[in-house]
Amino acid sequence: MLRIRKSLLVLLLVSLLAIFSFGDALKFLPQNYSMLVYVPDLPKLYDSFKALPIGQTLLLDTGVGLESLVNGVLEQQLLSMKYTMSDFDLFTKEMLIATDSNGNISVVLGPVKNPTKVKNVLQSLLAEDTMKQVQFMENYFIFSNTKVGGGKAPAALQTNLKGNLGVTYTNISDGKIAFEGYGYLRVENNALTFYEKIDAKTNDAKAALKSLQSAKPVDVLGDKNVGGDVLVFVNRDIPDALQKATIGAILSALNITDVNASGKMYTSMDIGSAITDLMNTGTQSTTGSSSNKSTSANANTQQTIPSISSYSVVFGSGLKMPTEVKKYVTIGGERYGVLDTGNGITSYILIKSDRMITYTVDPSKYKAGDKAFFTSNYNSKYFAGILFNFEPLIYNLVGKKVKSSATFFGSVEGDSIIMRGSVK
Repeated sequence: MLRIRKSLLVLLLVSLLAIFSFGDALKFLPQNYSMLVYVPDLPKLYDSFKALPIGQTLLLDTGVGLESLVNGVLEQQLLSMKYTMSDFDLFTKEMLIATDSNGNISVVLGPVKNPTKVKNVLQSLLAEDTMKQVQFMENYFIFSNTKVGGGKAPAALQTNLKGNLGVTYTNISDGKIAFEGYGYLRVENNALTFYEKIDAKTNDAKAALKSLQSAKPVDVLGDKNVGGDVLVFVNRDIPDALQKATIGAILSALNITDVNASGKMYTSMDIGSAITDLMNTGTQSTTGSSSNKSTSANANTQQTIPSISSYSVVFGSGLKMPTEVKKYVTIGGERYGVLDTGNGITSYILIKSDRMITYTVDPSKYKAGDKAFFTSNYNSKYFAGILFNFEPLIYNLVGKKVKSSATFFGSVEGDSIIMRGSVK
């Protein structure tokens, strides 16, 4: 599944058509949507990103070469089906991502020239369960587990789009609490940046923000198991209305259901080490002794792609083991549920009275990565954030030390929530 997601991502980046239009994808907004991200011209977004130093490092053959690498794999797949890249034009026009008040996510892409061909390609790449949530309407690809259409984009959305690569909108209402705001995606200061200002629209919403700002944050970095090159966190209980549209959507995307989450959570992972292990495995397989071919062949059949080491904590009450868990093991005196996702990832889940802890490697073998990047960027004034340090990944792939990262933070400023992000 990780390979598939990378393929789709890179195809998004290498799309070369440029068609600017405002809005047909927006007709598929769910009626009760709470948040949206709209990009009218994906190729333009790609071209802007590719022109940045980080884009050149990740995409071009002089760097990591993702463009050639993944695009080549995709072309082989299409060739086997007697298709060409022009037949798979899923990422050459608009993109809409929306979440609703229940945390459901809808993704709209297109329009495409030939939905049948695009669907055939997707069926060759995606799992059957995933395809059950895919449909085509009016030549648009739609991935959603809820009904689409019926929602109305605000009139000011087009005004906010001017001069920007994409626009965001938030409109959350739950009883006496209401928030609304706009944001944008643009290139500035040699980075792809994101900014959104979400205003509290009622007195109750303003009071909720004051409570959020004054609440004591969870000591994320104080957890000895946190480390690596990726960190996602929410360190305070957030208002229920915001929680449903944000944390609910995240948990839904991770297929974590039936969890009475408080809003507080964090996860860290070490992608760079996984790449290093993969490269070392490849080196050993090519330089190993060839004197015993049967032994060598047996070793090769036993090789597996190293899994990404990750550690997650979700806080809440009345937490229960996912119903999919059928196997249990005892490690270090604790009883873990073992969940095999079927795509090479095994999760070890531990339920405590106030939290659910998950490892993607045997907990007895887990080793936290370095947290220097987290320490230099994390600030407890942020109630939520995402940090991704590209430097180790780039170094392990091409042997170059390049300071590069993606960061996203949410904070309370007065009667507003300010969301800031950058990829540089």
